[in-house]
Amino acid sequence: MVSRTRRHLLHVATAVAGGLAGCSQFTGSEASSTRSISSEGSAVPESDALTDPPMVRRRAAEPPIRLGDPDRETTESPRREAFSSLDEYEVIDARSTADRLGVADGIDGDAVSSFVDATNFDSETLYLETRPVEECFRLRLCWISWQSGKIETDYVRPLRPYDERCSADETVFESRLIRLPVALDADSVNSYGSSISGSSHCRGGGAVRAEMAGGSDDETTTADTTIVDTTTAGPTEESDR
Repeated sequence: MVSRTRRHLLHVATAVAGGLAGCSQFTGSEASSTRSISSEGSAVPESDALTDPPMVRRRAAEPPIRLGDPDRETTESPRREAFSSLDEYEVIDARSTADRLGVADGIDGDAVSSFVDATNFDSETLYLETRPVEECFRLRLCWISWQSGKIETDYVRPLRPYDERCSADETVFESRLIRLPVALDADSVNSYGSSISGSSHCRGGGAVRAEMAGGSDDETTTADTTIVDTTTAGPTEESDR
């Protein structure tokens, strides 16, 4: 039987997405970012885009994957700091920068380290994107595109499976460390765009294979993409619903 919370979410999900369509928020002083929510996903760009990029995904109560700043001092907790900045976008174009990647407590960082080690920074770039999402939902990456000065992503936001416990009032974070087949200059990338559709399906039926993978284990691996959900004690379900 579907709980009242689940039924309520099913009823309002589309309405919320429609009401926020076209809204965007700009953050940051040196780089600009936009985030929008719409009722219909965006079409995949015709060039310099991937619908199935190699990536590592983590989900946790605080930002699971972070890029440390040795020159920055903060007294805020990672969770509070993440809420103050909403989203995190990081272009990692060198091994020295990648060495500053870290994971939250309770997150197994071995897959992240292996993924970084397999990256050739002479011809590839890592892109880290962390976004908050309501605990009863999850994000599914439909595509990522890039230019010399801009990176964009597109997501849909389906409900999590009914057998996974969640609270409608809680927010968690999803981090994706994505490998791009191009050597970008991090200093030249100063614009980030990300959109979320209220739909459960990517436009045209496509989606990142790892985001569609099914299984009963906590960890699902497709090619060199790893998905781990630490927000529940039960199995992680990545099938398309």
